[in-house]
Amino acid sequence: MPKFSVVVPTYNRARLVGRSIETLLAQTFRDFEIIVIDDGSTDGTQEALKPYQDKIRYYHQHNQGVSAARNHGIRMSAGEYIAFTDDDVIVDLHWLAHIDQCFQENRCDVVGGRVLPIYPDGTPLWVRNNPIKISGGVTIYDYGETTSAFDPSQYRFIGANFAFRKYIFNEYGNFREDLKYGSRIAIGEDIEIVNRVLKKNKILYYCGKALVHHPVDLKRLTLAHAARWNMALGHFDARQEWENDPKHFSYWLGVPRYLWKGVMADFLRLCVSVFDHMALYDACRGFFRKVGMISEYRQMKQEGKII
Repeated sequence: MPKFSVVVPTYNRARLVGRSIETLLAQTFRDFEIIVIDDGSTDGTQEALKPYQDKIRYYHQHNQGVSAARNHGIRMSAGEYIAFTDDDVIVDLHWLAHIDQCFQENRCDVVGGRVLPIYPDGTPLWVRNNPIKISGGVTIYDYGETTSAFDPSQYRFIGANFAFRKYIFNEYGNFREDLKYGSRIAIGEDIEIVNRVLKKNKILYYCGKALVHHPVDLKRLTLAHAARWNMALGHFDARQEWENDPKHFSYWLGVPRYLWKGVMADFLRLCVSVFDHMALYDACRGFFRKVGMISEYRQMKQEGKII
């Protein structure tokens, strides 16, 4: 039985997934298996993975989203620990070795690692200078190279680079599969499971040496993508906000009053930011995130959850 199971969900990444598998196979830590869950790809992903068929465990499922793919991987896993990464990343040679070291030295239950972007040629300077603000366009999680106990004030670990003792899923459940908006955008399942584990007072550690590099797709840096992404994030935020403390706010038309005020302020920011790339992008993020929250609250009111 391997010590680690590495679960890689993939969807229509035939051009990139092989490179990610190569970096996993090159790990200096050897006691692990690779489980690839193909979430209904239509671009030849299965064919692209055939050269690795003797080195990975490959499973195909109908397109259900990344949470369902991760949960499929959990069910198929044999390891005591389960690590997750993406199908387009470049994994550092010592990634698993550092994750294992962190688990053993700190007796922790969850480890989150560092994620750094890879910028292609032609990436605008305003993007390189503001990676954290460009959520959905740039994937980054960076608190330096140190190892430290997780601080609840930090951003939650992200699905491109985190690992769990398997018992966590057995005792507290798998990734939520209902956090999906639109035709494909699934968002927040990694944040939600980290929050769930934190509420159980489990031990979480950040390991900065457990590193993966995540390529930046310039096509995702449009305002249209930012709008879709932040709308989905708003749906997730509203649901989490309501589930955690539904009586905390005063409501108007089923929506917390602060959101009505906030969306009007962000709309004005949009109007005056048309000549400043970063200001416009930031205003777009705020506006559509609140629009998504308002939409989700209205949906919950229709469902009778909010009176």
